[in-house]
Amino acid sequence: MFRARLLTAALVLAPLLSGCAGDEPTIAVLVGDAGDTSSRAVDVERLTDRVESTCDECRVRVYDAEGDAATQKSQARQAEAESADVVVVVPVDPDDLGTLTGGDLPVVSLGELVPGSDRFVGLERGSVPRQSGSDVEAARDVVMGKEESMTYVPTGPMSDRAADLAVAYLADNPVEGGVDVDGVESWLYSHSDVTVDTLTSVLVAEGILTLDDLCSGSTSKRCARLGLR
Repeated sequence: MFRARLLTAALVLAPLLSGCAGDEPTIAVLVGDAGDTSSRAVDVERLTDRVESTCDECRVRVYDAEGDAATQKSQARQAEAESADVVVVVPVDPDDLGTLTGGDLPVVSLGELVPGSDRFVGLERGSVPRQSGSDVEAARDVVMGKEESMTYVPTGPMSDRAADLAVAYLADNPVEGGVDVDGVESWLYSHSDVTVDTLTSVLVAEGILTLDDLCSGSTSKRCARLGLR
């Protein structure tokens, strides 16, 4: 259970950097399973783009554990051996990464809190919920009436925030704001249930998908009947 209290100051985003700490400072991104579409804690491409847009010299190195906790532990040691300056981790097993947070390497947890992390980006109501298939597939199931609702997780903004926190470490910039979660400064986001009545106002408006994604092929007639076109 989360124990959170609101901190009063607002988040200060890292500025555009022409050179962080040293040559090609490296952010290691440890991904639990990049091939698992049911896991929505991170958008690696968006995180990478965010880092590159805020730090000219920064480098992102991605490690994919493919769902194996032992592999992720090994990759954490590898990232440290390869002189990573900051680690962003989407854990396979949060409680199995004590060695990652036991040293001097700054650690930003994403999705689930790794005990001992320096900072955490997650959801207000706990762990990131899983879903079968992509957001587009889940939304189309709602259109067709196969499901009454789907859960929207703000994966993009969460990935941006993790990138900003990592770059702030590299630039040695203080970052204020957030909430205290079990002693870790954290930034928590809301997820929401989306029904057929809110598909466009939430998912299309947020840029998660387009009307063409939602209403092409087998869903086109149903969208027309629902007035989604």
